Amino acid sequence: MVENTIKTLKILGFTEYEAKAYISLIGYGMATAREIHENSGVPQGRIYAVLKSLSDKKFIEIQNGNPSYYYADNPGAVLGKLKSQINESIDKSTEYLSNLHLNSKPPSMVWTIHSEWGIKNRAKTLIQNAENEILIIVNDYSYFKWMLPELKKLKRKINLEIYARNKSDFIGTNLKVSEYPKKMIEFEEKISSQKYKFDKKVVAKITMIIDNQTGFFIGIRDGEVTGVVLQVPEFVCTIREFMRILEDK
Repeated sequence: MVENTIKTLKILGFTEYEAKAYISLIGYGMATAREIHENSGVPQGRIYAVLKSLSDKKFIEIQNGNPSYYYADNPGAVLGKLKSQINESIDKSTEYLSNLHLNSKPPSMVWTIHSEWGIKNRAKTLIQNAENEILIIVNDYSYFKWMLPELKKLKRKINLEIYARNKSDFIGTNLKVSEYPKKMIEFEEKISSQKYKFDKKVVAKITMIIDNQTGFFIGIRDGEVTGVVLQVPEFVCTIREFMRILEDK
């Protein structure tokens, strides 16, 4: 609980040492700098500067003497004020960014994501916003695991189709998985045989099609993981229909 409270205080603007000293002082009610140092773990050489900073910010009070005593009164009021200030800042920032968004150019129909975090987040968002159908073609199960938790959370009636070369990878996931249709394997082999015509530095890992509207392709390009979002419904729908043609009867 202490670690979570330190994280919360840091979000509210405390430094880590300030958070540790403040928590320690709240526990004491009133204490000397030495007691706070020994209890909080804040280095002795930093404790006075940390306590002065907390005092300057009106988080604690100082009773001067030899030694001086420090005390913190009503932490709820202190943190409540900080929370209100942050909420006000968030509201203003939201309004500003919303106005920027309204005045900006329409989003591109195709864009690339170069960070692993961004790719995972985009896959999560696409799954959460799916309304009717999710189609996933899995070339590499290790990348599929990025989206597995979100797929397991699906509660709405979504038609989920998963195709993979190695169906055995999915044992224990409780997901219905189909192995690549014969025609799909033949098609991939044909593409591979003509690889000299294509970019040899691109290796496909995952292909997703959401509601016949959005395509999301995850692969390795020049040694780096890359995601490509394609929001061209006509083209995405064509890919989906091509998949149906490749499916074995």
